[in-house]
Amino acid sequence: MAGTALLFWRLPDFRAYYVDYYALRNPSSHWWLGVGLSGLQMFAWEFLFRGFLLFALADLFGPYAVWIQTVPFAMAHFGKPEWETYSSIVGGVLSGWVAHRVGSFYPSWLIHWALAVGIAGLLTAGA
Repeated sequence: MAGTALLFWRLPDFRAYYVDYYALRNPSSHWWLGVGLSGLQMFAWEFLFRGFLLFALADLFGPYAVWIQTVPFAMAHFGKPEWETYSSIVGGVLSGWVAHRVGSFYPSWLIHWALAVGIAGLLTAGA
């Protein structure tokens, strides 16, 4: 995922979307407040898709639940930059596999949070 961030942060549509996104989400411009808010947001995302949806579906579909939960996860990325939406399919499968294998959504949350903070850092440093 770090490689993805390094590739995408230079794309004009990605930069335009996230520069405004981070400014709206953290109007005070305090870096650590933004990191904390990002952590809360990623916790909610990962709890919903990997914690709730994946494990509820796993009871019915076993490991195929990883693929099933990826569909709404990718759909939640509609409206974001195009390549992020495409990469969310791969990221959803990988995060779902990690969560299913470990039996917890926490590793997926930490990875997603690190990705968001890394992108914010790249955009801040490159802006």
